[in-house]
This record gives sequence, structure tokens and C-alpha cells, in this order.
Amino acid sequence: MVLLLGVASILPAGVAAQNIFQKAANTISSWFSTGDKKDEATATEHIDITKLTLDENLSIPELDNKEARKIRAAQSREMKRLRKARLTDLKLVRNYEVIKATLAASNLFLPNDTMLSDKADIFLRPFLSDLRIPDYYHVMVVMHSDDTGSESYCLDLTRARAHAVRNWFASHGGNTDCMVLYEAGPFAPVASNATMEGRARNRRLDIYLIPGEKMIDMARRGQLDKR
Repeated sequence: MVLLLGVASILPAGVAAQNIFQKAANTISSWFSTGDKKDEATATEHIDITKLTLDENLSIPELDNKEARKIRAAQSREMKRLRKARLTDLKLVRNYEVIKATLAASNLFLPNDTMLSDKADIFLRPFLSDLRIPDYYHVMVVMHSDDTGSESYCLDLTRARAHAVRNWFASHGGNTDCMVLYEAGPFAPVASNATMEGRARNRRLDIYLIPGEKMIDMARRGQLDKR
């Protein structure tokens, strides 16, 4: 790794290369609130998830034991569904509460291109059902590149590609209000960039499905099993 940059420092798309260690200042309309919704005076202000680093978004929300059990079961069922849809690089992270899906960039884009290829539909469409219910998931879209080219080029490329993915979801009926984009550039490799195979592995899209407010509310009401 040329530069050690953990995912905690990866920022939402749109942040200039010179500000790679700063948090973005975008806003989002809603997030979690604690306290009784009947008492607006005691409700906690919603957090702007677009201002958070990837690691910060992956660490929240904290779930109680009952919520966690139901959400883990629901996430396990969703993993099985995604596996049936040609998605194979899937993991459950953060105590089995968050789904991480990794897609090769070659399945989405032609080399050095920022327009989605024709076959991208096959790999993105399975996620549409996860975006039908607003705030059911907080979706982190993290686009990576290899280290070929300048730092600014790699960041611009991954920024444009992340936006292309979000635009595809929005144009196909997905709710993207709780989607956060991260331009990772070459700074979080999973393999050596010294080989063609390693560079291919580094050119990837990571999608994280984090329980949203609606999903947690459904867990509290015992409605996840019915979905």
C-alpha cells in the first residue's frame, strides 16, 4: 500500500483530493432519533450520515439484544436472496448486522469509463428491492480503483463511477435518500498493485447495507419476519 488510509478516512464523493481527510458537508433529511416520538422536545436531533466517515457509519446504530437478533436473522435471509442473484462476494460484518457486497468494477464499467456498461444491470438490479422502502437501509456505496494514474485521476474516476451507480438506482425506482457515496480512489487496496490480477481485485465497488430507522422500527414491532 503506497499510502496507509483506513476506511475511517474514506470520504463521501464530491470531496476534493486535497480534502481527503476532511468530512463532507452534505445534508440528509432524516436519520435516527431516540426518545419518545410523542415528545418532540425530548427527541434527539437526527444525525447527518453524509458527514460521517465510512467507519463511523458502519459503527452505528447500536442495537439492543432483541433488535439485533431479529435484524441478524433478516440480514441472513437477505444474504441468501442476493446469492441467488449472481452475487457471490458477500459478507456479514459488524456482528452479522451489516451486509457487505463487493462487485468487480469490470462487471460495471469498461476500462477507464465512467458510464455503466450494458451488463451492469445484471449486478445492480438485485439491490433494488433493498431500496424500495425509504430508510430501510443506509446504503454505503464505496468505489475503489487501482493505483494506475495520478491520485487526482483515480479520485475523479471513483467519484464519477460512484455517482453513476447512485444515478442508476434512482432512475430505476430505488430510494437513494439514505445512500452515501465514497470515492476511495487507490487508498484501500485489497491486493498488490504490482500484478494485473491484484489491480483487477482493487478495482471494485463495495456496497454496505446498514440497518436503517425503518428496519429497526419493523424489528421492534415484530414485522421483519413478515417481510
